[in-house]
Amino acid sequence: MSIEEHDERKIRCRMLGHELTFGYCRRPGRDLPCAKIFDCWHETFNVDDFIREHYSQEQIQQILAPPKPKVTSLLELIQQAQKNATDADSK
Repeated sequence: MSIEEHDERKIRCRMLGHELTFGYCRRPGRDLPCAKIFDCWHETFNVDDFIREHYSQEQIQQILAPPKPKVTSLLELIQQAQKNATDADSK
């Protein structure tokens, strides 16, 4: 089964409030699926089997891991921006 097999299926996203494809949920701006992929898609098809077939156990654990606190994420983004600015200045 291709990893893109279900990408055109659509449902309403409870977090964003509008219709999305499975392809978006599978890659929502990062390489791993949205943490809500199991909750949202289980009534449409066997998403558990799909995820087990296409992702490693380590990746599945990362998908299911609780999100970082917003403050931590913001600090990491600021640090990355400062590093990028320093790298650009040194060139």
